[in-house]
Amino acid sequence: MMNPASLSAELRASREHLTRVTADLDGNRLLGPKLAIVNPPLWEMGHVAWFQEYWCLRRKGQDIAADSIIKGADALYDSAKVAHDTRWGLPLLDLKATRSYQSEILGRVLRRMEREPDNRELHYFVQLATFHEDMHAEAFHYTRQTLSYEDPFDSEACNGPSTIHYPPSTALSGDVELVGGAFQLGASPDGNFVFDNEKWAHEVRLAPFRIARAPVTNAEHRDFVEAGGYARREWWSNEGWEWKSREGLQAPKYWVKQDGAWAQRKFDQVAALRPHEPVVHVSWHEAQAYCRFAGRRLPAEAEWE
Repeated sequence: MMNPASLSAELRASREHLTRVTADLDGNRLLGPKLAIVNPPLWEMGHVAWFQEYWCLRRKGQDIAADSIIKGADALYDSAKVAHDTRWGLPLLDLKATRSYQSEILGRVLRRMEREPDNRELHYFVQLATFHEDMHAEAFHYTRQTLSYEDPFDSEACNGPSTIHYPPSTALSGDVELVGGAFQLGASPDGNFVFDNEKWAHEVRLAPFRIARAPVTNAEHRDFVEAGGYARREWWSNEGWEWKSREGLQAPKYWVKQDGAWAQRKFDQVAALRPHEPVVHVSWHEAQAYCRFAGRRLPAEAEWE
């Protein structure tokens, strides 16, 4: 477990990150189109504050909670009880009030951390709130990608000269052989933070196996596409074929053909496909179909771990 000062610093850093990712979301973007795969941003910003308030300030014990500082907050922002497709029609706080709610709750949590430096239960929930906020910052990134909004961290990072230099695929080709045997899967109760779905470590036994040295690249997935990968039924499961047909895909969702070559949309910009980068924005169905094309299979969870 981190010390209280570090926990508070991490919580502040998460809020700074989230604020930057959402800084230009206003006007029509506060709700955006009603889609099954994203939340209305205004609701999501309020939900982050609500989650932090509930777990770090309001929770008194199992299923017992004090009132929120916002009247009716549970009926607005509790994601376990507020159905996804209703979130666009709720009487949400406006943007100014939502940001004020975020700021007020963060300040109260930080002050509580100062008052209760030895409260281990509070430490756990502060760390939970930090990771939760980080996950929603990631969700805002994929919302921006889905809706073709600008890259909030400078489009040059994605579309100009790359700051990450991937070696040619031949440098990372081939497999690693692993001997298998006993493996502890899950988290150990050692006092460090764990999510509830990681409890608890248990032994699994693995047969010997091989796994690729590197993720599948854009170039490798392009070979699959150009071999008719999205048109040939034999490489797809029944569920995968139905999904692909429903989505109307002939290539990964954000790939586009320009002057006979593949390009890729990142946020609001389209740039040439970088062949040695790992392929992204593909579903499990697409990954499974690629593996059948390539004579491979996806790793099991324990193998990947």
